[in-house]
Amino acid sequence: MDVELLELDDPRWPALLTRLGHGVDHLPTALAAYDAFRGHSSQLLVVQDAEGVLVVPLRFLVGPGDSVHATSSEVRSSPIFSEGATARWRRGAIRELLDFLQSRGVVTLFLRLHPLLDPDGADFAPFGAIVDHGPTFDIPLDRPLAEIRAGMRVNHQRGIRKFHNQGLHCEPDTEWRYLEQFHCLYSLTMDRVGASDDYRFSLEFFEQLRDNLGEHLALWATIVDGQLAVGHLVAQCEGIAELLYVGVHPDYQRQVPQVGLYDSELAWAHEHGLHDYFLDGGAQESLRHFKAGLTKVQSAASSVRIVVDPVQYGRLCALWERAPERVVGRADEFFPPYLQPATKVASEPAHV
Repeated sequence: MDVELLELDDPRWPALLTRLGHGVDHLPTALAAYDAFRGHSSQLLVVQDAEGVLVVPLRFLVGPGDSVHATSSEVRSSPIFSEGATARWRRGAIRELLDFLQSRGVVTLFLRLHPLLDPDGADFAPFGAIVDHGPTFDIPLDRPLAEIRAGMRVNHQRGIRKFHNQGLHCEPDTEWRYLEQFHCLYSLTMDRVGASDDYRFSLEFFEQLRDNLGEHLALWATIVDGQLAVGHLVAQCEGIAELLYVGVHPDYQRQVPQVGLYDSELAWAHEHGLHDYFLDGGAQESLRHFKAGLTKVQSAASSVRIVVDPVQYGRLCALWERAPERVVGRADEFFPPYLQPATKVASEPAHV
């Protein structure tokens, strides 16, 4: 098998994606915006031969003693295998990937899996730990819209009717007039949930994401009295609509039935022939409860933690544990432990 790393501007990257089912966080244009915000550079690790292809968007982070650690570029940048690749081929490709990383001095590998793009992470189980981060929620669009709505929780159905009875509308802001207001509302939302700096995106980030993604991205807006009451940033790629980010004006949080926006977006996705409206998960129990009322289709969000170089990993863990009250925990805790920030946000899943 051939193994190589591609840079963001390599024309082979988008060409490879045309052969694979993928999400928005696999697009080099999307990752360029995230990289500019985070101050890192993404690359695409490619393993391929005549039988199949494996692609993995990665960032390489520097840890203690100039150690190198690989991690999925973004939350939805999961590994992707070509359709029809056998289990034997997939595991062989993973072994080639790990051998390549080890040859480059990489100590650990942290990967996130996308429930719609690779629903079975079992191929990685022989190489490391698979950790469950809780449910994600998906609305398949393979049924009539009326049937999808009938399957929602009764109070959600009432909320949809109330949304329309109040004369409210949710539609794409095609001119992006409300992007600055959306950024303000999104920032307030991040304050309210206590998000880490990783998710406190700047206005410049949202502008670059808009410019880079073009028709793949839309700002869905509900306007009340001339101002943005609620906004959703929704991506669509390869038949999947994905809710990325939400901003809610505090004055309208209770006045506007939030379910009306979700219903408007899924109706649009259904009308335009998309096959899924993916809602992801939720850090707060209240958000998970809300999404569970929209769909019964749930899959686990999971990550893979692999020690590529056990000897170096053991040394780094031993050095880290020399400080008082530092203990290397279980595989489902922060990985690798010595890269965790001084303070962690309880509402956020632990990851590199």
